[in-house]
Amino acid sequence: MKMVNAEFFQKYIHPNWDDISHCKSEKYYFVKTDVADLEKAFSEIQYQLSVEPPKDLKAFFKDVGFGFLWFNLKTKKGLYRILSPEEILDLYFEPDDDNLQDDFATYRENAWNNLEENKLMAFCLFGEEDSLIYIGLSDGGIYYLSPKRRIANSLNEFLDLLDAEVDYFMQ
Repeated sequence: MKMVNAEFFQKYIHPNWDDISHCKSEKYYFVKTDVADLEKAFSEIQYQLSVEPPKDLKAFFKDVGFGFLWFNLKTKKGLYRILSPEEILDLYFEPDDDNLQDDFATYRENAWNNLEENKLMAFCLFGEEDSLIYIGLSDGGIYYLSPKRRIANSLNEFLDLLDAEVDYFMQ
């Protein structure tokens, strides 16, 4: 399996979300997390969801981070947002505090169904309210909405295809 070319994304990696307004012309926007924090988050995902995050997704988080794909293109069908490992957990579990806003309420049922029934872990929000992009836990394939819509054979292929043509899988 070919890993993601992290070098390609280096110019799009930022220290935090503070300078997002200065990056209006950037194609991508990523923020990296400390490796120790990532390892802790990966352990928590494994504990809470009883699944090991795929190697290429873990490598992507370590080398590139999390954030937005096709950040400022107005003609795309929706927002591509690669979730942080902590947000992946937030996607699968309701907030403990009733006063906190639940940003993922509309996504949660589909995320759980695909995880339990199809061994697909959601990692990217896309477009409409419950549209998720998943990574296969056993095959590393990338899926849109369900196991019936395989859109790439790997995370690397997904990013390459998306870079060549935004919304390529919507045709």
